Amino acid sequence: MLPVFEQNAAFIWTIYAIGAVVPVGLFVYALIRARMAKRRLDRLQAEREQG
Repeated sequence: MLPVFEQNAAFIWTIYAIGAVVPVGLFVYALIRARMAKRRLDRLQAEREQG
């Protein structure tokens, strides 16, 4: 059963949405940064082996 929020419903649902979107966004950001770091590390290791 959903709680009754009355006149503050828009604000409360917005906070719920922010609470769901922010952690997901941070997770995606961390994944992208980790992949970029992995690619850079692989590239640097390949250069080191060649040189």
